[in-house]
Amino acid sequence: MELKKVFRLFQLQVMGFIAIFIGPIVLADAMLIHRLPFPQSISETATMPNMVSMILPFSLGALGLFALTYSAAYAFDNLDKAFTFLMFVGFTIVAMQMCDSQYVNVEHVGLFGLSPGWSASLHSIGAIVGFGSMICWVLLCFRKSDKKKNQRSREKNIRNTLYIYLGAAMVLSLGLFIVNAFGWFGENFPTVFICEWLMLTFGGVACLIKGGLFLRDASEPHSVRHELRRLKEKTSEPTNNLEA
Repeated sequence: MELKKVFRLFQLQVMGFIAIFIGPIVLADAMLIHRLPFPQSISETATMPNMVSMILPFSLGALGLFALTYSAAYAFDNLDKAFTFLMFVGFTIVAMQMCDSQYVNVEHVGLFGLSPGWSASLHSIGAIVGFGSMICWVLLCFRKSDKKKNQRSREKNIRNTLYIYLGAAMVLSLGLFIVNAFGWFGENFPTVFICEWLMLTFGGVACLIKGGLFLRDASEPHSVRHELRRLKEKTSEPTNNLEA
């Protein structure tokens, strides 16, 4: 059980790092490597240039697969399982079908070969499901504990407070859409990109905290390598005693 817990924490950390680095990597790919203007959305980078950039589909696909394996093997309860499975579904759809973009100039796109219009609609549904599930996952699942509030560690209480702040920040990031609807930032402001970047970053930080990278309880297990070595030493102790 302890080793399973270590792998759960490790998987959460991997998901956190993937979420945090998606935005900066695809932005660097678009602007520094391909010399293209600032993208309107993170998803638009998958259509640049001439729909050959596969960084985003691979990244989102990896994030989706980690969410699926977490749901199948490491989820704490049914709610935890449901949200991570929906994250897998949503982000996988986003990875498979392209968004509406000025760079799409063919009649059939994506894994299903849909028209650009249908592809954009399916892509948007996937984004809503993926990001919505991530927000709910952070706010509703990360703060759970089998201990009463007065029995929890100081670190756990701090973590719970941070989950509330990070989840609220993800929700507030969506407010950029409302603000931009009034044209306050101008027509060319990359609202969708900034909003997606913020949500992925805040969600990724929450995963790193939940994965024990920060504010870990002293009683919590260490790295996978450390726990495997400790388990090996523990199982070898009886043999060593017999030999002595």
